[in-house]
Amino acid sequence: MMNETVFRELTAFYKKHYSEIRAREDHKWRAVEAFRAAAPMSAADFPAALAEGLGKTGNLLDSGYYYPRTALFMMMKKDPEAVRGMFEDLYREQDGVFDRVEIFSAKARALRKKYFTQAELPDDDQDEHAVSVYLFLRYPETHYIYKYTAFRAAAELLNTGYVPRRNDRRNLPAYYSLCGELNRRIRDDAELLSMEEARRSEFPGADPEYHLLTEDLVICAATYFRHPEMFGTAGTPERAGKLRLSDEKREMPLEAVPFFDPVEIARYEDSLRDAGLAFVLQQERMKVRSYRISAKKQPRILNAGSALGEGYDILSYDRRGEELRIAVRVTTGSENESFTVSEAERRVSAMDPAHFRLYRVYAFDPADGTGKYSVFRGDLTPFCVNPERYRIML
Repeated sequence: MMNETVFRELTAFYKKHYSEIRAREDHKWRAVEAFRAAAPMSAADFPAALAEGLGKTGNLLDSGYYYPRTALFMMMKKDPEAVRGMFEDLYREQDGVFDRVEIFSAKARALRKKYFTQAELPDDDQDEHAVSVYLFLRYPETHYIYKYTAFRAAAELLNTGYVPRRNDRRNLPAYYSLCGELNRRIRDDAELLSMEEARRSEFPGADPEYHLLTEDLVICAATYFRHPEMFGTAGTPERAGKLRLSDEKREMPLEAVPFFDPVEIARYEDSLRDAGLAFVLQQERMKVRSYRISAKKQPRILNAGSALGEGYDILSYDRRGEELRIAVRVTTGSENESFTVSEAERRVSAMDPAHFRLYRVYAFDPADGTGKYSVFRGDLTPFCVNPERYRIML
């Protein structure tokens, strides 16, 4: 069961932006081709063939702080036969698929603990997503690529009646069920199948049963459909100035400090911050769109309080495709107006100054979303002398 109206809107949107979405997602079709060409399970040198076969998976397997491919290769270097045995068991199609996924993950955890300390390899990351990628690369006609966040977003959008929860064993079977329903509907859409013929000719055999196309629709529901502005942003990004920080001490007499309602102040600051983040995100998207990097790498605002977003607001990319962590400070006044940064932001800037940016948005008009900004690059520590906030643990 799903919301028929939303499903029709989703498929119409997908077909409308088919070429643009395809340019961003074709890397999955290339990954299948590379794995099939390498044929690691029949190769004499399994480690080399598997490395070659997974060579084009890109951020399907390694992205940000998630590195299953890297962890897998580290374990394979220690015990190649154990890893080969894990894959042989995983590819035993006569056994139940969901049991095989759990067994693969359990064996990976045991292998990591056997050969590595927590500091050497904090996590093997061989979760349901990573294992689903391995399965799909070998048997694209049978399996689907699973990703919890995409599944949850798509299930909520389509109102399927099942709400995925993290670490729930029901998720993978439910995802296969949803994909099966979407796959049946796709096969009845003559217009979409006609559009897909060119890709099937370019990547023969990579998606024999339209399972990748099905997963593409899930990704569309989870991302592109929710952010249509990704296809409508036009123009040239603002030219950023160079932010020069300097320390300055000022005295302020107590009687000069006005008193306001803190609730109203918080609401205003939240709305100003949201508008400023949208402004910076638009600038970053226009910049990144001009780079010759993977179309999959799209700047995005991170959820407040998430582990990934601790210490910065926007994840973006530079010309080499490397991640940039962007903290944003917004004011309606002049550039030299004072502002604060958090300890988390200072810490992130110190850990990796080459990939940290502080965007100082000023003269900002939240009504129409326009303003100016300058950029500081590097470690904020020299400018964070006196802490103004403290964490209380009870």
